[in-house]
Amino acid sequence: MGDVSRSETSTAGRDVGRGGGRVGERGAGRRGGILDAAAGVLLRYGFRKASVDEVARLAGISRQGLYQHFPTKDALFTATVEHLLARSVSVSRSALERPGAALGERIVAAFEAMAGETLASGLDELLDTAERLTGRSAAELEGAIVAEFTRALEATDADSPWRRHGDSAEAVAALLYATSGGLKRASSSVPAYLESLRRAVRFVCEA
Repeated sequence: MGDVSRSETSTAGRDVGRGGGRVGERGAGRRGGILDAAAGVLLRYGFRKASVDEVARLAGISRQGLYQHFPTKDALFTATVEHLLARSVSVSRSALERPGAALGERIVAAFEAMAGETLASGLDELLDTAERLTGRSAAELEGAIVAEFTRALEATDADSPWRRHGDSAEAVAALLYATSGGLKRASSSVPAYLESLRRAVRFVCEA
């Protein structure tokens, strides 16, 4: 693999000089495609059963080519966990910033947008895997997502129900996120999860 890397570096240097970074853009696109494929495999099978060969197949790349981007299975799925978290932050932020929608609607929309990423029978295994691979606790890993909900709550009117009860935006955001996690584990499908979640959000936003 050392010879391949030197060859790629040399070729990349020539192509960047001629084309203004096309190789770097292609490399970033290929890496993103691999991570998308790995995310699907990880969520479907869990870490123990996840196959690097299956990731390569879905990404349309050879096993050797995949290992040029991620030298080990742990490296691949560590990056995949970070990719999933970044994607969850992005989709939740977009939903929470949706103009013209009530707070409760935006909160449910944000959790719904993330449901495809995290609603799985192996949710606990996924979190355990994330902690083991990254060396960070679940609270740390999910903190960026909770922060998005905190910002949305902080922007609400002074007479919001949770404010009247003397709660902080951060505490309410953490409660909503924990409630979502419990409902995911207890629900058999995304629609069932969302139905229960809407009831929970109403207690916070409409009480």
